[in-house]
Amino acid sequence: MTAVPSDAWFRVFPGPRIPNLLAYVSGTWDWLLRTFASAVTFDHDEPELTDNLCEALSNPDRRFAHGMDCDFQSENWELRRGADGRVVRVARSDIRVILGAPGTPHLILEFKKLSGSTGDRWRYCFDGINRFVEGKYAIGHAVGVMCSFIPNDLTVEPDGIAAYIARDDCARRLSRAPDADGKVVRRPSAIDPVLVRFDTEHQRPTLTPNDPILLLHTLLPCPTDDVIGVEKSTK
Repeated sequence: MTAVPSDAWFRVFPGPRIPNLLAYVSGTWDWLLRTFASAVTFDHDEPELTDNLCEALSNPDRRFAHGMDCDFQSENWELRRGADGRVVRVARSDIRVILGAPGTPHLILEFKKLSGSTGDRWRYCFDGINRFVEGKYAIGHAVGVMCSFIPNDLTVEPDGIAAYIARDDCARRLSRAPDADGKVVRRPSAIDPVLVRFDTEHQRPTLTPNDPILLLHTLLPCPTDDVIGVEKSTK
């Protein structure tokens, strides 16, 4: 196609909604766990896990089968021009999803490993969430996604990281914006109450435009090598 798609094109072939997209990510991850379990255990580094996932998400046959007419880009730089005309490379996002044709809105997915330790929770906040708040990621975007790889009880760690984010010291550093009831961790999610465990909203006072960003917090189960070994031995 050499011409710019018309408005009618986008009505007939819309980009996927965020819940559709997150369901596709979750389903693709489940396929990886069933098919290549040892390649996607918690023992692997986070960039290796996200690259593995991004390759599977980008598979043309899988995208077609699930109606994902969008592109998945892994660890790519964003070029940004400063007031003096110089261009710099801004921090790489884990996975960028281009929703529809190039130039249309896109969605940043940031991944972190969460073992339940204080150190992992600190990195989730200050090597993850803060990148959205400070504008390293998703400048001008209204929504972003924080996704965690979790090796243990999936019912426990979401509450743990939610409580960590709700701490007063995090409130100041992450510019959290409470809702009308004063809550900074919002349940259920306003966008995807099925796959998203909770939402948080953050002010972005240092950016232009400085509109707040809503972050959706979701997770993917990620067993350790030991668990995979036990499962194989019992089959």
